[in-house]
Amino acid sequence: MRILVTGASGMLGSTLAIELSRNHKVYGTGNSDITLPIDYKVFDLSNESYKELIDWSQPELIIHCAAITNGNYCQENCLKAIDVNGVSVHKILNATNTTTKIIYISTDAVFSSSLHMAKEVHSVFPENIYGKSKELGEFFLNNSQDRQYTIIRTTIVGLNINKNRIGFVEWIINTALENKKLGLFTDVLFTPISIWDLVDEINFLINTDNINSETIHIGGELCTKFDFGSKLLKTLNISTENLFKRLISSFEGRAKRSNDQSLDSDFYQKKYKRDSISLDQTILKIKENYEHN
Repeated sequence: MRILVTGASGMLGSTLAIELSRNHKVYGTGNSDITLPIDYKVFDLSNESYKELIDWSQPELIIHCAAITNGNYCQENCLKAIDVNGVSVHKILNATNTTTKIIYISTDAVFSSSLHMAKEVHSVFPENIYGKSKELGEFFLNNSQDRQYTIIRTTIVGLNINKNRIGFVEWIINTALENKKLGLFTDVLFTPISIWDLVDEINFLINTDNINSETIHIGGELCTKFDFGSKLLKTLNISTENLFKRLISSFEGRAKRSNDQSLDSDFYQKKYKRDSISLDQTILKIKENYEHN
C-alpha cells in the first residue's frame, strides 16, 4: 500500500513511517529536514493547495499525524493552529478522491475537565485553541461524503528520533540527569500510551482493513503525571531526589489544559479484541528504546 505520513519529522510520525516502511511504500512530509529511510518532502501544511504533495505521493492511505501541539503557541497563534491542525483535514479531503483512506490522530484535549475516562459517545467541549483546532479536524472528517476514515484520540509518550525536538519524556529524563528540580503534577490525570504501542495498533487497523469511518480512543492505564514521571525515572535507574509534587493550579503562564485528560479505550479494545496496555508496559517500552539508542 502507498501511505503518506504527515508530521514525519515529529515523534509519532517518524517512528510510524519507519515501521510502516517494512511492509508498505511510505512517503513522509514534515516542516523540517530529517533523515529517514523513506521518501521524504518538506511541506508547509499552511499552503493553500496540497496538489503538489498528493501528486508526489499518490497515497492510498494518509495518516495525518502533523499538528502544532504546544498549547501556549496555539493560544498565541490561533489562526495558524486552526489552519495546521484542523483546516488541513479539509485540504486533504479536497486534494484526494474518495478512495483515499485517512487516519487522523486527534487528542484528549477535545474534552472538558468535567469528564473522567472520556468515551467516544461523550460530547466534545475543548477548553483551549489546541483542542478546538483538533475538534475542527474531526468535524471535517465526520461530515465528509463516502470517505473511509478513522479518528484516533490518544495521548502519546515516547522519544524523538529528531534530536532537535524535546518531548515530555525527554524533559523529565534530562531535568533529572542535570540534577535540576523537577515538579510534576499530582492533580493531572492522563492515560498515556507509548508511540511504539500506538504504532502497533495503527498497524493492526491497516493490516486488518479496519478503517471504518469511526472515532476510537486508544490509550493506556490511568495515572497522574507525577506517578508517571516517578515510575519512569525509577525504571531507568535515574535519581528521583529532585522530583517533587506540584499542582497545576500553581503553574502560571500556561495555556488552559484539562486536569483530567483521561480516555476510556474499552470500546476499541472490545470491538477489535485488543489487549489493554498497562503503565508498566508503557514505561518498559520507553526503557527499551531509551537504552537501545
